[in-house]
Amino acid sequence: MKKLITILSLAVVGFTFAQEEEPTFTVSGSIDAYFRANLSSSNMGNTGDTSIFADDAGFSLGLANVNFSYEGEKVGFVLDMAMGNRADVYNGGNLVNQAYMYWNATDKMTLQMGRFNNWMGYERLSAANNFHYSMSHMYSFTARNFNGLVGRFDLGNDWGLGIALMNPLNDIEGNQDTGAYSVGAGVWKGKTSVSALASQESTYIDFKTAFDVSESFSVALNAHIADYSGGDAEGYQPGEGFTSISAYPQIKSSETMSWGMRLEYMMFDSYANDLTVFSPTLTANYTVGALTIKPELRLDAASEDIYTDNDGAAAGGLTAFTLAAVYSF
Repeated sequence: MKKLITILSLAVVGFTFAQEEEPTFTVSGSIDAYFRANLSSSNMGNTGDTSIFADDAGFSLGLANVNFSYEGEKVGFVLDMAMGNRADVYNGGNLVNQAYMYWNATDKMTLQMGRFNNWMGYERLSAANNFHYSMSHMYSFTARNFNGLVGRFDLGNDWGLGIALMNPLNDIEGNQDTGAYSVGAGVWKGKTSVSALASQESTYIDFKTAFDVSESFSVALNAHIADYSGGDAEGYQPGEGFTSISAYPQIKSSETMSWGMRLEYMMFDSYANDLTVFSPTLTANYTVGALTIKPELRLDAASEDIYTDNDGAAAGGLTAFTLAAVYSF
């Protein structure tokens, strides 16, 4: 009898673990709000379109983001809903940020189809997925949304390969206008990747890597090149484009406090007299449970007078302070 009870107990335990491995449906997301003050300007402080914060001065909602996901052994889906100021600026005001299905066809190959965000760079739409609250110039000017089919392949030894066939860049509601398509490909090993994206009007090349200097200090690097040689890409003309080089050093000073810098140098080709902008951004992340408080000081220094000062005169720089609160669930 004791043996029978032991066998039955083991069976119950085994059944419990088996149940835990069943497909799961989860709901997660975040809500963020912020206060922003232009320290060197009384208004948005921008005479061009090269200082992209996605923030208005004063208090405002940033983003309300809800993710629904079904994760199975072979198949699943992700539905990412977003609304608020950041969605209006970076997602065209669309309620749906991402909506795609995937199929783990083999242990080494995953196919994904639907609408999804750019994989280049380190920044994403939701503030909960970023260390810094304001967005880089690279994120603001590069392609961000796609509709298409992606294949990801595990090559072994931490190597991976991805290829994609998609609608024209940022064309997320069909492909009736031109009938053209864009293609993407990338290869990665661990935290280092090189990827490219090409369409009839533009080409993007992205490199990123990250490494730990110590247990509390890490550095990430990103280089991104955009070439609008075909013209008519987001309003640009042939020959225009940009190069962005960024460093992201971060240090964790305690269990609840981290500090980070984003050092971005942006070079615009044949745009505003070959404009360059250097944007050092200092951000702290203080966590209280599921809440993260992000005080941030950002300076944009440009080679041309594209900003305005407190008197409304043209200026070459803009300084802003932001205090954001991000709650994740």
